[in-house]
Amino acid sequence: MHKWQCELRITANKQLFLTGAIMMDRKEFLRGVGGCCAAVASLQAAGASAQIDAKMTTTAGQAAGGTPIDFRMKFAMRWAKRMLDNMDRELDAAARDRILQANGRTCFEGAPAEMKPPPQWGIDAFVDALTKRFGGPQHSPIRREGDVVYFDYVGNPLTGIKVADGWCLCPLVEKGPDGLSGSYCECSIGYVGALFHRVLGKPVRVELLESLKRGGKGCRFKVHLEAS
Repeated sequence: MHKWQCELRITANKQLFLTGAIMMDRKEFLRGVGGCCAAVASLQAAGASAQIDAKMTTTAGQAAGGTPIDFRMKFAMRWAKRMLDNMDRELDAAARDRILQANGRTCFEGAPAEMKPPPQWGIDAFVDALTKRFGGPQHSPIRREGDVVYFDYVGNPLTGIKVADGWCLCPLVEKGPDGLSGSYCECSIGYVGALFHRVLGKPVRVELLESLKRGGKGCRFKVHLEAS
């Protein structure tokens, strides 16, 4: 038996932290869990001219000597949309997806080790713990069928947002920007793959079955425990 404190914090620089202080013996997991997120690096608009200064006022606060936070976030969302549009136009699909999935993996890997599930914990322990956390199989966001695991994003317990209400769990693009390419969700495929790789101790193959940014009503993944 050992102590593990985990927190799920989805911050503006899009790192995921698993939330909920628990005692565990590798058979329990996540007394608090929400979802996962994909990411684009946080950006800031520099050298704003006096002509647009009035448009950059904010009630959210302003970094000392820097650009107002809300302006930076709007700029970042526009930047993300432009970047995805350019990737769709300039790269073949395989190269684009490989880059975005790699970004998702590094997003997961960038979280502190103590805030991740134990390495090589085992898929059954992971599934059982999440199922218990959500009150049983009828309400669980995860289920195993042989060598396949179905896994859903649910919500962020810190902010209270839920995928069922139309919120993307990536804080950069929760409700926007309009017209964002569905390619963005390749990042989540990489993230989920890295999560299950850690739990299982070996690579997995992940399919995205549905996502909000691709016109779906939820964000659902199919994880193949045998990568080949």
